[in-house]
Amino acid sequence: MRFLKISLFGLFLFVVFGFFLWAENPPAGKPSAELITQGRGLFNQKEGLKVKFACILCHKQEKAIAKSELKKIGDNLPAIINQYITEKSKGQAISEDSQEMKALMAYIRYEHSK
Repeated sequence: MRFLKISLFGLFLFVVFGFFLWAENPPAGKPSAELITQGRGLFNQKEGLKVKFACILCHKQEKAIAKSELKKIGDNLPAIINQYITEKSKGQAISEDSQEMKALMAYIRYEHSK
């Protein structure tokens, strides 16, 4: 009986600590909450990207990119983001593997997954 109690307690600890480790390190392919939050900030304010116009000024709910269009864009999302940054927001393109690009892509994809 004592062995059973110890085993169950060990299993309980494993599940609890495993959950906390999973929550801090989301599964591969899923962006963290911090990355999405950073992307939201970059999308809503012009200072982070050093542009004249924040993305949100043109891309409000009624003018946001459609979910179906986002699927069509697929892997070209970084190029589309840079096109808008340079042509519409009057800024400089950002590196496609930069933290800012990853954050923007995470936020845009998160918003369209709802």
